[in-house]
Amino acid sequence: MKTTFFTLCFIVCFFTSPLSGQNHQSYPIPSFNVLVETSAVFQEITEITPSNIDGIRVIHVHINAPQKTDTCTCTAEVLIYSLDHQSVLGPYSVECGTTLSVEIDAREWGVLVTTKTPVDVSVWIDQGLLDKVNRSLFQSRANEFCKPD
Repeated sequence: MKTTFFTLCFIVCFFTSPLSGQNHQSYPIPSFNVLVETSAVFQEITEITPSNIDGIRVIHVHINAPQKTDTCTCTAEVLIYSLDHQSVLGPYSVECGTTLSVEIDAREWGVLVTTKTPVDVSVWIDQGLLDKVNRSLFQSRANEFCKPD
């Protein structure tokens, strides 16, 4: 509990501190192929996020080397946090060419990406993972009942 509280305080202070020396660019979720040179924040927007989401969702963060660079060895640090400041997941180290996938709940979430080398970042959320499972179960059950004898 103390660790979570400390991490949340750190995030709030970091975002609000004028002395942090970094300007965080802010982008909505979903966003695709965003060039991040030092750090960027991605957040769900209330007007876009459906309010009737139930169950588990999966947030994906894909890191890639930008098209204009020759290097393919790069990493970014990813921190996933709930916008109600109750949960912080990570930090995760994500290498270029890979996708980080983390289960989240129905609350609104944000992602902080920091890097020492420029990277292209895509962030999106698969809605209603449980809905997909339930739908596939329903379809298999429907097939059981609908097959003619």
